[in-house]
Amino acid sequence: MKKLSWLSVEDYGTTPLEVIIVSAMKGYLGEMPESKALKKIEEVFDPKVIRLFGDDGAPMPVQSTVDGAKFAAFIDEAVADVVKRMESDMSDIGQIALEALRDIDGKVIVETMSPEFVSFLGDVYRSLKFDK
Repeated sequence: MKKLSWLSVEDYGTTPLEVIIVSAMKGYLGEMPESKALKKIEEVFDPKVIRLFGDDGAPMPVQSTVDGAKFAAFIDEAVADVVKRMESDMSDIGQIALEALRDIDGKVIVETMSPEFVSFLGDVYRSLKFDK
C-alpha cells in the first residue's frame, strides 16, 4: 500500500473544491504521527468487510461505514488547520485561497461528495493501517 504522502489528491476529487479539501485533509493528517492520524480516520471510517488481499497485498475494505456527521466535522477541522497555517501568507494568491477555504462547510461537502472523494478515507485507512 502507498504511504499517505504518496497518495495523489487529484485521484480523489471530481471538482476543484474536492481536490482542495482532499489536499487539506492529507496535509492535516500528514502533520500528525501516523498512530494519531489513524485514530482520526477510524473515528470517521469503519471498515465492515475485509477482503484478504487487495491489489497491493494489503487487506481491502469492501463494505465500510462512514459517519457523515463525523466526516463533516473532520473536514471542518482539517480546513481550519490549513487556514491557521496559511494566515501568515499575505500574497494575493494566499489571501484568495484563504477566502475559499473559509467558505468550506463540511456538512455541505458531505451532502454533495463524489464516490472518489469518499474513497480517500479508505485509501488513507489502508495506508496508515497496513503500511509497514
